[in-house]
Formats: sequence, C-alpha cells, structure tokens
Amino acid sequence: MTRQADIDRLPWWTPAPSLAARTNRSEERKREVRRHLGARPQFAGPGDRTYSDVLDAYHGETGLPLAESAVSALDLAWRELMHTQPPDEYADGTLYHKRQPLVLRELAAHKLFGRLAVPVDGVPGVRVSPEEVIVCPYSSTMLLEEAVATLARPGGVIVYPEGLYKSSGIHVEKYGLRMQACPVAPDDSFKIDPDLLASCLDYFAERDELCGVLLTLPGNPVFTDYSAEELLAIGRVLVASGVPVICDMAFDCMVEQHIPIAAVQIATDDGVRRLYDQVLTITGNSKGYNAFGPCKLGAACSGDADWLARIRERLTISFQRESTHLARAIVEHTPESYFAKNRIRMLDQLDRAHRHIDAINARFGAKVVRPLGSRQGMFLSVVFDDAILDRAGVETSAEIADLLLAGAGIDTVALDRTGSERLGVRFNVLAPRKAPGQESADLVDELFDRLEQLLYAIRNGLTYPKVLAERGLPVIEPVAAQ
Repeated sequence: MTRQADIDRLPWWTPAPSLAARTNRSEERKREVRRHLGARPQFAGPGDRTYSDVLDAYHGETGLPLAESAVSALDLAWRELMHTQPPDEYADGTLYHKRQPLVLRELAAHKLFGRLAVPVDGVPGVRVSPEEVIVCPYSSTMLLEEAVATLARPGGVIVYPEGLYKSSGIHVEKYGLRMQACPVAPDDSFKIDPDLLASCLDYFAERDELCGVLLTLPGNPVFTDYSAEELLAIGRVLVASGVPVICDMAFDCMVEQHIPIAAVQIATDDGVRRLYDQVLTITGNSKGYNAFGPCKLGAACSGDADWLARIRERLTISFQRESTHLARAIVEHTPESYFAKNRIRMLDQLDRAHRHIDAINARFGAKVVRPLGSRQGMFLSVVFDDAILDRAGVETSAEIADLLLAGAGIDTVALDRTGSERLGVRFNVLAPRKAPGQESADLVDELFDRLEQLLYAIRNGLTYPKVLAERGLPVIEPVAAQ
C-alpha cells in the first residue's frame, strides 16, 4: 500500500542534501543556539511552572547502570590490572591475540549475536561461529566505516530505508559514496516497503551505481516490529538484488521482539539462500550492556568469508590485553535477566511518554503530536500536525528541532539527520538530562510540559521567526542537495 501520491512518482525520488552536511550543520547550529541562550536560561511550562537550563533529549546514553555481576567482575579486572597481578591466562597468546582476540570473538558469537540462532518459530536462524566474527576495540563505528570502505567506488550509491543512526552520513560519505534514502511506508508504522525498496535497488543497479544497502534493525530513530512474513518479503528483495547488505543491530538487546534480518532464509529457484551469507551484521556492547570507554567493543558477523577477510585486512587497530580483559568482564558477566529488566524499564518509560502525548492531544482536541513506529527501545520519534507547523512557520525537521531548542530549551535529533523527510524529531525519553551523568527518567514529565507550553504559544501566535528574533538568532542555513 504505497501511497503519498506513490511517493511523489519516484524515480528515484528527490535528490536530498548530504547527510554528513546535515549532521555538521546541526551540530554547529546547536552550539550557536546554546551561546545565544546563555547561562541558566528559563523556559515556561503550563500554568505557573518555569524550568531552567536546556533539557537534553538528544544524546544516546541510557542512564542505566551496569549489571551488578558485571560491576563485580569489572572491579576485579581493574584490580588485577592496576596491581600488576594479571590472571594466568594473560600468557595465552591465542586468547590475547591483539588484532582479533579469540576470547572476544567467542563471546560475540554466543552472546552479542545469540539471537541469530533462535530468532522465532518458523525462522531457522543461524548459529554464529567465532570464525565468522571480527571484533574491534571501543566501538562498532569503526567496523561500519571499514565495511563501507570495502564497497566504495567512484560514483557509487548506498541505499538505505529512511531512518538510521544520526551520524551515519559522516561515516559513509567520507568514502565518496552518495547515500540514497528509500522512503518507508508513508503511514506512522514506518515499515520498510519491499516494493519501494525493490524499485530503488533496481534503478541504481541498472545505472551501475549500486554498491550496497545499509539497514538499521532494530530501528533508530524509529523502532518498528516486523513479523517473520514481513522480513521474508524484505529478504526476497535483498536476495534478488544480490547486493551486499550492512545491518546496524546496535539496539538488539534493548528490544523484546526482534528477528535479525541475517537469520532469515529465502527459497529461490536455485535453492535456499541464507541472508547471513549476504549480510554483515554489526553490533557492540555499548548500548544493551551499557559498557563505557575501554570496556567497549564492536563486533560484526557474516557468512561471507571473503568480505570478512577484506574488512579484517583494513581493520588495523589493535586490542591491548587490558582492553580485552575489561570488555570480556562485562560481556561474560551480564546475565539475560539484566536485559529483561531494562526492557521493562524502557516499556514503562515509553508508556509514560505516550500518556503525555495522548493528554496533550486530548487538551488540544486534535492529534498535534503523533508517535512513529512501535513502543520498544529508548527513543520516541514524533511528527507534528501540519496545521501547527504552518502556524509556527516551520518547513523542515531541522527547523522544528531549532524551534524546540530556542523556544523551549529541548535538545532533540531532527529526523532529516536520520535520512527521513518526515517533519519531526527524535527524543531520548528513557534518560533525558540537564548535564552528562545526570540522566533521569523523571525529566520526561518536564520534557512534555515544555513541549505542550510551546504548542500553546504557537496556537496563540508565536512563530519560529519570532523566536529567532527574540533570541537574536539568524535564520538556519539550508543544506544544498547532493
């Protein structure tokens, strides 16, 4: 059911500005607005309430503590390192191979990629082996960059369904690739439309420009729950295209229901094809495990041994024994019950945010704010009613984010930074904060208080140009199309 005037008649949609340029413009603008706001700015809430300081709903930290068992293991690991009493296994050169430690590849295969083995009834899944895993210290972002580098060529295009990590453009476009968004279904479900994806891939393949596909599943900025049948439909498109697929699966541990796309198998005229052999799945321990600094690692797996070898050859950063020891402590000692407990916290917080939205809409007598996707994960992405945006005089999601920051002191992610042209923003509703290290779930009440008061002010005549004038801010600079 593709509509929105059949996505404005395609081929192939509208040329969009560079995502890297949008990201850089966004970061520069946020700093500029904060300078104009000054120290301890004040913002109105409904009634007589007032709030001080910028409320940061932009960042990606969860504010959740490590598992208690992981803390104990990490304390021991630090003591061993600080007092030069390393464990006996330090002498094992296989375990502590600097480039690709076997112990971390084993942990990644069994824990970080464990869901691929038992995804859901009816999907056979894949049991990942350590030989099919590559790891890197600190972050999965480096794995993403090196994977993209293996696909890059002059004039190449990476296709992605709209909605991805807010800084992905920086990591992809640095290799000279152009990123092409493929619109998802135009309703609020935000689901990938297989027909649109097939059309997009065919168009760029015929022009010999298609280099690969970048997926973000489970979603960021919008989580969408796919059934096995829906994933099979998407998988058929990917298999038919034959194109390499990179899947960012960083939020896997944070959602209850998720079938990894790499676990899907597709029946073809030439036999059963595993998506696992076409997909590079990337994740890490920073989100679900809440790892930090030297305790973090990134991991990737695939059934394509040649692709893994090319990435491994490019991946020259080395683990130190110390970083291997610390990352291992967290991954080994974080139990499944920890993830289950945190998912409940996130669901409760999303329900809390949805209750605020329902109450705002009831008081306005219209759906002035609408959530996108399903109620899982730590983020809530919303779009706004066209009438309220017209009153405010805003035309892009970048301007919406700018208005929220300058007019209500709410820092958010504009959806255009994530490759979506929807007129909305992404909130961190799990752990808003006034400053790093001060995340608080209770600040979500203040967040929606501030938002509601801004909406009242717009209804009463406040506009985006007026807010800019009051703050002494220039108009936000547009970003040219690629």
